[in-house]
Amino acid sequence: MSFLEQGHELKLSRWNTFEIDEETGETNLPGVFAGGDVVTGPDIAIRAVAGGKRAAEGIHAYLRSR
Repeated sequence: MSFLEQGHELKLSRWNTFEIDEETGETNLPGVFAGGDVVTGPDIAIRAVAGGKRAAEGIHAYLRSR
């Protein structure tokens, strides 16, 4: 997570990964989504792809509701 600026407002887990809504992939910041290794930590590619798909679906739903 070295790419994050100090004082960022994103919630991190005890494993230093982003905390997200498991259904939508949205972080604690409205309109900010995450998936893949920044959520699960290093993992197999298929789980990262699945997380990206979940986040894409969440982003789509978020944008449709605006």
